[in-house]
Amino acid sequence: MASPETMLIPFCWGFIGILLLLIIVPFARGKSDLITSWNLFLLGSINYVGIAGLNAGNFPELFRVLEYSRADYVDFITGVMAFFISLVLVYHYFKFPRKMAGRTMRKWPPGTPAVLYFILAVSIGMAVLSLSPPPIPGVRQIIAQLGNKAIVLAVAVSFAAWFRDRTNPILIGTLIVVVMLSLLLAIAAGGGRRTMLGVVAAIPICLYWFMLRYRSFTYNAIVFGTLGALSFLLLLGYSQVRHFDRRGENTERSLANSASALLKLPTTKFDATALNSMLGQNSVQFSLAAIHLYRHDHETEPFHAIYYVSTNWIPRIFWENKPIGLGYTLPKTAQARGTRATWGPGIVGHGYHEGGWPMLVFYAVLVASSLRYLDELIVREPRNAYLLAAFAAMSGHIFGWTRGDIGTFTIQIIGAVLVLLLLGILGRVFFGTGVVYPRTDGPEFVNRNLFALRRKPLAQPSPTDFAWVHKQEVKD
Repeated sequence: MASPETMLIPFCWGFIGILLLLIIVPFARGKSDLITSWNLFLLGSINYVGIAGLNAGNFPELFRVLEYSRADYVDFITGVMAFFISLVLVYHYFKFPRKMAGRTMRKWPPGTPAVLYFILAVSIGMAVLSLSPPPIPGVRQIIAQLGNKAIVLAVAVSFAAWFRDRTNPILIGTLIVVVMLSLLLAIAAGGGRRTMLGVVAAIPICLYWFMLRYRSFTYNAIVFGTLGALSFLLLLGYSQVRHFDRRGENTERSLANSASALLKLPTTKFDATALNSMLGQNSVQFSLAAIHLYRHDHETEPFHAIYYVSTNWIPRIFWENKPIGLGYTLPKTAQARGTRATWGPGIVGHGYHEGGWPMLVFYAVLVASSLRYLDELIVREPRNAYLLAAFAAMSGHIFGWTRGDIGTFTIQIIGAVLVLLLLGILGRVFFGTGVVYPRTDGPEFVNRNLFALRRKPLAQPSPTDFAWVHKQEVKD
């Protein structure tokens, strides 16, 4: 009789194939865009469910922490199917997020140079402050969380300004300085791979929505296939050097140590450990651990992730026993030895920790609604540099959402939204409202629905059709 883990192999190959079709076919047919939060989430799911499942099936002894039964593997497959079938149905057929997108996030500051440098000053100031936040309970944590999101927003808004006037030497210099400083701050602030991914993804995300979405399927496939491969190599190298501040003599997070880490990237040698760290990260093994533990030996905790997210803002000094994420408690519950790291329990592990497949359906509704709302906003405001900046800031966390801890990743996504709202409010307070959506002066308004965009590329927009153009300038 075949060992139970072998059932993962054909299931995960089928899972990867179906999700790839969900990404490629709609884009190839002109029914949806390529760079969306939906596609990013599916790519992350391919990695942290599909590839991780293949690792668990082909190498079952690697990072096995418990002895799993056949029922554990059946429950994992059942959980995956419950979550992703619900996810697809809600994303495509639930109309409420689309209606909300048409009524919210419509007013933004103008795109004048004064606003640009004001936004950059606030963003970079927040990022620098996050390196050494004031020792005030609550304030320290908030600044640290918002600072590594502001790093990414600075890249996106400076790129948007340069894209409008690509021969302006001041904007060229600003973009170069901001990108280099953001790479350093991404390491120094301790945001990990996801912050670095946001910095790397900011320019391709803006470039796609400003221009490349109007090009052919083949053109985009080549461009983003190449960019994806280069980004993967960069992040793989970063995985090798990102813990530089925890070893040896360099124990301080600083821009100097961050620069030293970046300089090591060209000579970094990749190994199997780094590759495994990028692909799958054992999330299926940890999902199986959660399934096994909470099916047999421990009580489930319904809505634990919701409770954790809603109470996380309260400083622990005021509430010593406030909820802790499953990624932190699972290794202790499993009595794993020799590790101080948190685990990524995977979306399925979270579901069984909280009660089983009905909780996975519940979370599928929340996740799909959030993704659809964000995608609808971007389709309605494709030149909105502020919105694209927030999307870039949360991109790494959307990609890793299915790995978990889902509560921690949700907090990071909310942090990107808070930075977006903060910058938008400050910009409007000091400079007034300059752009009001929906705008009707660009080719994207030929089709506003995400699933009826185009069957052939739209006409290339004019240089005056970007979010950084003041409304009055468009009228003139």
